[in-house]
Amino acid sequence: MNKKILAVLMLSLLIMGSAWAGDLQATSVSYDPAPVSPGSLVTVWVYVKNDSIYAAENAIVRLNVDFPFTIQPGQEVERNLGSMQAFQTATLEYKILVDSKAVDGKHNIKILTGEEVLTREDPFTIKVQSRTPKLEIVESSTTAISPGEVESVLLTIKNVGGSIAKDIVVKVNPERMVTATGIVVEREIVSLGAGSTYINSLEQGDQASVQLLLAVNQDAMLKNYSIPITMEYYDLNGSEKTGTGYLGVKVAAKAEVDAVLGSVEPKAFPGGTSEITVDMFNIGLADARYVVVELTGPGITVSEPRQFIGTLEADDFDSFKTEVIFGPTVPVGSLPLQLKIIYKDEALQETTITKEFNINVVNPAEVAGGVNPLAGIVGLIQGLLTLVGLYVVAKWVWPKVKGFRKKK
Repeated sequence: MNKKILAVLMLSLLIMGSAWAGDLQATSVSYDPAPVSPGSLVTVWVYVKNDSIYAAENAIVRLNVDFPFTIQPGQEVERNLGSMQAFQTATLEYKILVDSKAVDGKHNIKILTGEEVLTREDPFTIKVQSRTPKLEIVESSTTAISPGEVESVLLTIKNVGGSIAKDIVVKVNPERMVTATGIVVEREIVSLGAGSTYINSLEQGDQASVQLLLAVNQDAMLKNYSIPITMEYYDLNGSEKTGTGYLGVKVAAKAEVDAVLGSVEPKAFPGGTSEITVDMFNIGLADARYVVVELTGPGITVSEPRQFIGTLEADDFDSFKTEVIFGPTVPVGSLPLQLKIIYKDEALQETTITKEFNINVVNPAEVAGGVNPLAGIVGLIQGLLTLVGLYVVAKWVWPKVKGFRKKK
């Protein structure tokens, strides 16, 4: 009987002791950075509370972790908090290493608490998310293409993100797109040949070059274009990613101005004046603007040496005329004249070209259908001299003849 009474007494004391004990538990966990990334160091704060009206004596807390986490060396996994009064809270700080091979997702850590003995376990999760790879176009071999041209463009793709990008496919967007209203829009610049290029992988900070063949429609407008380049790839966890870069290309063309000698009326001769006609044409794909011409040459005087033509459009022509006085000392034969053409292109960059024409300077006798004006003057003078001679002869000879007849 005495043993039974003693057992009941001890059980009652144990129950009463539990009732008077504290209620120690980990209420929450926070960490920074959040989410954590593979290979990083994360700081974890554990918040512990004595959720009881009684003090918790010899309070202890322990942090248990598994892969991919490890406690930073030099830290105590188990902490003794001593006595915690009713409803008192405490904060514990831990440094945890995240394995570089950690995969994305939520991973558990366990917080064990108790008085002298660990009697409670509370699980918490830490989110691991690898740094996302990000691909960008950082360089291009081409900035300008002319309408109708086909050009091979070299693009440099760089991984500016935080982790590896795998199975990368780079391609130009389709040659047409459909708007939200159902309108089909044809692209002026399209890809020829293989529609895409493959790159095995790019580590963080690495770059690679890909080659694309681009064609510009012949009737493309001369302006700046932004070509969408799609980059499809996978991250470390096998998640598919898609990025879009933009290749800036200027569709531009050059004006190609040329000129030929049209006509010289009348024929050029020393001391003469002729009207010269020059025909100009633009065989380029762009307009020539603010066109100015200058005509010069040795031994000549040009009435309008500098003329303003204006705009000479692509696939168009124009002419200008000017009077040229040939000096009396200009030699007969081929005389070079220089035509300087100054104009501005679509970007308002000035261009100067020089053309040389050869004018055929002839003898005065060849002008006006073969009649030599100097020869006519000389003949007139000779005729006058002949008349004068006859007059002199008649004046002096005839009286003598008359006297001779009388004597006879």
